[in-house]
Amino acid sequence: MTRRELIKEVAARTGLSQADAGAALEATLQAIEAALTRGEEITLRGLGRFYFKYRKSRKGQNIRARKTIIIPPHLTIAFQPSKKILTAIQAKPELLKRFEEK
Repeated sequence: MTRRELIKEVAARTGLSQADAGAALEATLQAIEAALTRGEEITLRGLGRFYFKYRKSRKGQNIRARKTIIIPPHLTIAFQPSKKILTAIQAKPELLKRFEEK
């Protein structure tokens, strides 16, 4: 789903105009971004949780130069879906078929 499709969906469900739905979505995304840049975790009940994962330093390969490099430690953002969403996804075996090897 794209941002434009999400705005249309929000507008249809709430009765807001697409401009108002777009402004609300933009404000929500900016608030999430601001919270993450402050180092805060975000929990949205019924949706899931955005949290940080620490990745320690490790060795990697620069294939072009054929050298071993050191990848420095860094933070990454992970998402853990809510139990409600996981249950809903597991109840639809047709979704699994999209990802099975052919």
